[in-house]
Amino acid sequence: MKKVVFVGIIVMMLIASPGFGNQQMGGRISPDSPTVFNAGKNKVSFLSEGIKVVGNLYLPKTHKKGDKLPAIVVVGPKGSVKEQTAGIYAKKLSEKGFITLVFDHRTYGESGGEPRHYENPYMKIEDIKTAVSYIGSLDVVDKNRIVMLGVCNGGGFGAAAAIYDKRVKAYASVSGLFDLRSQIIRGKPDDNERLAGIMKKSGEARQKYFETGEVEYVKQMPDVDENSNQLRKEAFDYYCTPRGQCPNWGENKMAVFSMDTRRSFDITDQIGLLAPTPYLAIAGTKALTFGLSETAFKRANEPKELFKIEGATHMALYDVGKYVDQAVDKLKMFYTKSVK
Repeated sequence: MKKVVFVGIIVMMLIASPGFGNQQMGGRISPDSPTVFNAGKNKVSFLSEGIKVVGNLYLPKTHKKGDKLPAIVVVGPKGSVKEQTAGIYAKKLSEKGFITLVFDHRTYGESGGEPRHYENPYMKIEDIKTAVSYIGSLDVVDKNRIVMLGVCNGGGFGAAAAIYDKRVKAYASVSGLFDLRSQIIRGKPDDNERLAGIMKKSGEARQKYFETGEVEYVKQMPDVDENSNQLRKEAFDYYCTPRGQCPNWGENKMAVFSMDTRRSFDITDQIGLLAPTPYLAIAGTKALTFGLSETAFKRANEPKELFKIEGATHMALYDVGKYVDQAVDKLKMFYTKSVK
């Protein structure tokens, strides 16, 4: 009997161990990640569900030894990496006195994870929560003053994290996309048929990957022509030209079986639960996606604010200085008021 009990205890210890089944549960700072930071950009890393996530942490030049500053976790758009628009916001907000963190989601950029370029909203939400855990563990950060910013698709993923993570004391979105399902389900008679076709293709690609390890890809940013809508043209101009290209971005591709998880995502029906966390929505008046930001804002509860940037399109708020600077100035006021 004692032998049985002893074996049972050993089994339970193994199950509880982070290494059980070659999986580490939860997030931890990577052994090679620095613990002392310089002013400006610092490369850091942490583990999200056992996979290494690589980020850039920006420390303000005004930081003094012993200071604990408010911190912002910045979440980037679909398929993006930390050197693109999220990195622009992280750097500029750090110059306003905040510690900021931007990172490559798993399967992208310098972060680990397979298959590469797997666009899974729910996996990204877990990465975001782990990023909050990471930044809250640093002795330069006031863990009671952690806030978050989400850009484009990251606006929806960040909201999904912030709604259920009250360590986040304020949330803001820029050109936010909160409902990826509505791009397919649009209230038309053929909606179900269209969705079924996409899910069939996604399921077949998922089965192929399971059986063979081969990943089918589509272009992350499709080619455009004169008939393409404004948003697609903007996306191609940003990601597929020197304007937004960077070595860390890699190839213009997305795993086909990303489509089932992406097209199930819609956080607008839950965004009212974000309160009492303050919410700021920033959107350009010329953005094709302005209506999506407006819908999310209307469904949110107080305290909330919608800040319109006149003349800005969706992706002008990615990197066009005169618009980005307006957004950053507004974000500074919002975060300062929220965590004072």
